Amino acid sequence: MQPSPYTPGEIARTIPGRVQQLADFDERLSYLVDLRRLVGRIRVDHAPRGFGKTSLLRQYQRRAQERGVLTIWVTAGESSGLIPQLAAEISRATAGWREEARKAVRSRLESLTVRIGLPGIAGADATLRAAEDASAPADSLAFEALVRAAAAGDGHSGLVILIDEIQSADPEGLRTLAYTWQHLQAEGADVPAAVLTAGLPNVSDAVAAAVTFSERFAYRPLPSLEPAAEELALAVPAQELGVHWERDALQEAVTVASGYPYMVQLIGDAAWAAAGRPDPGMTITAAHVRIGRDAMEADLEALFRARWANASSGERDFMAAMASNGDDAVRRTDVARILGVSSESLSVPRARLIDKGFLQASGRGTLEFTIPGFARFVRDLGQD
Repeated sequence: MQPSPYTPGEIARTIPGRVQQLADFDERLSYLVDLRRLVGRIRVDHAPRGFGKTSLLRQYQRRAQERGVLTIWVTAGESSGLIPQLAAEISRATAGWREEARKAVRSRLESLTVRIGLPGIAGADATLRAAEDASAPADSLAFEALVRAAAAGDGHSGLVILIDEIQSADPEGLRTLAYTWQHLQAEGADVPAAVLTAGLPNVSDAVAAAVTFSERFAYRPLPSLEPAAEELALAVPAQELGVHWERDALQEAVTVASGYPYMVQLIGDAAWAAAGRPDPGMTITAAHVRIGRDAMEADLEALFRARWANASSGERDFMAAMASNGDDAVRRTDVARILGVSSESLSVPRARLIDKGFLQASGRGTLEFTIPGFARFVRDLGQD
């Protein structure tokens, strides 16, 4: 009996469906490492939850590390703020550097007036200044000096900053980051550094609310998986363990997953369990997928109920109206008609549901649920 290979992040590790994103990153990474140049735009891969954003960001990190780049990872949203988070991680990552390089970084950290009590900046005695205007040059220039020192340091090929959940970053931190990269783009093209981030579909609104020139951010939507990519995401991990998927089984699993990466993981894991956690030489059949599909309903039910419980009454009315219109994308005007209100009055619940990752825009004026099967769940609730 072999453990299931369908763990979180498997889609990004086996690379199906994310070839374009990884190719784009490799090109930028070569620009940074081989030409020693700044990657001037902050990349934002955005999608609803369950699309593998964090796993893709980790893949970027691994590839950068393989090229000898210093990588700094944070998950935005901590109370300390984005810039203190980054400063703390840079302090930690550079604590073992040789003395001259470490001192260069430490002096920049201290000029940023941080008190975080980590090795490498002992003696600093103030928290990062909460500036009256975080877009002031003094703040961004101080952070820029730290970026320059970290990018130049101790045998590394450059610096890559990775920020997960960037939509949760504090506005002051976003402004400081944006102004830093704006100034580097103008005067620091020879600084080998880059910023890669991941966020929910509302990330552009969060950035635009904090930064007037959000064109410094390159927004890249992370699409659903194509059927061929789903098949690879299922077949390749099994093949590495000597297990084969029947063609019919793959087709049934792809139908269940409907392009949603998290569902690929769930159906793969459920089919694996239904097949008895197969040993090398064994086969996963369509019957195993059907058994697994029934078993995974409990996981989906728990996920759907948690989302429903996290919605206000107005948001539930909005989703119920959407679900009553079927499983496909729905026009906002149709939701308004069903609820008997004006389309404009739906702006607030629509925005909140997108912010929560329940819905996503699928075209001009249309919306869809982010998880396949959720519309049916909502309709079933109405029949209880």
